[in-house]
Amino acid sequence: MARRSGTPFSIFLAALAVSGCATKEARYTAGEDGYGSLVSAREYGYVRPAGEAPRGTRPGRSPQGSGADLWTRVRADMKLNLHANGRIDEKVSAFRRDPQFLAKLSERAKPYLHVVIGEIQRRGLPAELALLPHIESRYNPAATSPVAAAGMWQFMPYTGREMGLRQDAWQDERRDVMASTRAAMDYLQQLQRRLGGDWELAMAAYNCGPGRVESAQAANRARGLPTDFWSLNLPNETKNYVPQILAAARMVAEPAQNGVHLPPVPSAPQLEVVRTDRPVDLARVAAASGIGLAQLQTLNAGLKRGQTSPQGPGQLVVPAGTGTRVTAALPQSRVMAATPLAVANPRAVAQALARPSTPAPTAKSATTVYVVKGGDTLASVARARKVDLTELAEANAMQPREPLLPGQSLRIPGRDSADPGGGMTAANLVNHRVRKGDSLDGIARRYDVSVGDLMRWNPVAANDLRHGGVIRIYRHGPEFASL
Repeated sequence: MARRSGTPFSIFLAALAVSGCATKEARYTAGEDGYGSLVSAREYGYVRPAGEAPRGTRPGRSPQGSGADLWTRVRADMKLNLHANGRIDEKVSAFRRDPQFLAKLSERAKPYLHVVIGEIQRRGLPAELALLPHIESRYNPAATSPVAAAGMWQFMPYTGREMGLRQDAWQDERRDVMASTRAAMDYLQQLQRRLGGDWELAMAAYNCGPGRVESAQAANRARGLPTDFWSLNLPNETKNYVPQILAAARMVAEPAQNGVHLPPVPSAPQLEVVRTDRPVDLARVAAASGIGLAQLQTLNAGLKRGQTSPQGPGQLVVPAGTGTRVTAALPQSRVMAATPLAVANPRAVAQALARPSTPAPTAKSATTVYVVKGGDTLASVARARKVDLTELAEANAMQPREPLLPGQSLRIPGRDSADPGGGMTAANLVNHRVRKGDSLDGIARRYDVSVGDLMRWNPVAANDLRHGGVIRIYRHGPEFASL
């Protein structure tokens, strides 16, 4: 789809928040390509993340590994048991009935796989997670579900905000491949920690919510039954969801054994990011650079109006090798490599990865946990806690009329009274003008945030602070705490 990059810069973008999206939304339909009853997180939507703050993640092997095929990197870092249960075998058999299964998977993943596997390897996570967005959306950043889940990773609006993804009149970062990939990895890691380090349970919780998984475990525990994923009584959608991910991973790991061909994906990054100091319009960029408007809209699926916000610097994702054409057409713009490990300043990157984010405390926006008592319903809990029933149900990945089990934990969503929308607002925004001698580390200490926060909120690299430039800092709101 895109050509090899010839960019003049190599810049760390592990925490770059790219404004995303097209004016036209694609609607994702389950069951296409012979999947039958395909399931994904869109069936239930996301739930609130686990209560603990994200901790520093350990770097994995460099994603710049040898070989021209990116799938070799995926295979090399697979860590899960792909033969754990007969339900995986059934899904593999179903996938094998489509001789083009891997060819279509490879083509759809091609533009984005470098970003996804780079983030997975940076954190040392199982590479099987790179197949999750195929089951969710076919790697489609413009995908929209009937219940308003959006993007390649199918975030619901509420949880997107909780995981630090901007959603305002101009952009929806749920559709931004780089920002949403980082948020999805944050969330999956939180789920895995909450569920005892089990990745199969974490993927199940990603689909139906950790509360549902924990309730099923409690029910099994009370009957003396095992509490692993394969033993739990979960919704049928979730029972199918995890085997589909593992079956797709097995097809990638063993294409020859399954009688199918896996076309290679180039190991070089397929995307570049162009940063401009002024707002830009996709139609103008397309006309000036010769890049197709439809392709620009797909790659920038989070730009709701087809242009970047007038309030700040603009960022565009373009095919690799086309950034120089765009910068020639746009004054005061420059090209950055869209890869999580194009490290320009290893020391600053290490600090960003090792230090947990530290947002200013705000009691009014804190999440509380309620332990269900006999006779409780979601409606009665919502009334007692003065929260919206629909929001309470969404926060716990439940239906409003779904029964509760005594002892079950419910997460009670909170709001900051100064920010009823739960997002980034002018009330908590500080604009810091860069002065001589400033560094990201120094600015982070001054405002009591992390380097990772600064690099996510601003299109800036660790060694690229320009005198007179403006750095945006959000001093409140735990929804921006994850790296």
